[in-house]
Amino acid sequence: MNTGIEIVLNTIHVGSARRVVTLGLDGKDLAQEFLTSLHKSNRTGFDMIQARVKAIAEHEQHENQYTFRHLVGGLYEFKRPGLRLYAFYDDLPGLKPQFIIATSGGTKNTAKEQNRDIARAQALQQRYLAAKSKPDTKIKLLTLPDED
Repeated sequence: MNTGIEIVLNTIHVGSARRVVTLGLDGKDLAQEFLTSLHKSNRTGFDMIQARVKAIAEHEQHENQYTFRHLVGGLYEFKRPGLRLYAFYDDLPGLKPQFIIATSGGTKNTAKEQNRDIARAQALQQRYLAAKSKPDTKIKLLTLPDED
């Protein structure tokens, strides 16, 4: 029997149009791990990704080939030189604004590495969507400290 999994959505920014969260599945949050590692190793890169997340969260519609673009199957990437944070849109009943769910991140060193990162992000997206449809899946939203 297939059982639901625990989904934890960890808020990293709330804008006027979107809430941006990282996706945790069964205790593993690859996007948060990527951002934490980036913060420690490349503060400028982290700040650039953070600025892009904040800008996208403020707009109802925003897509730009240079900063935030659709890849495949509803998967998007926040782009900064040499860095990618992969995400997709979703809604959760009773919660507004719409969510952007970050699955994972990576560097753009080679096409092979980037294709691997995109495949991993797609797999996480599909796993989330499949789990979300099961009645016994638990979804927990972690809010920012200053949220009510």
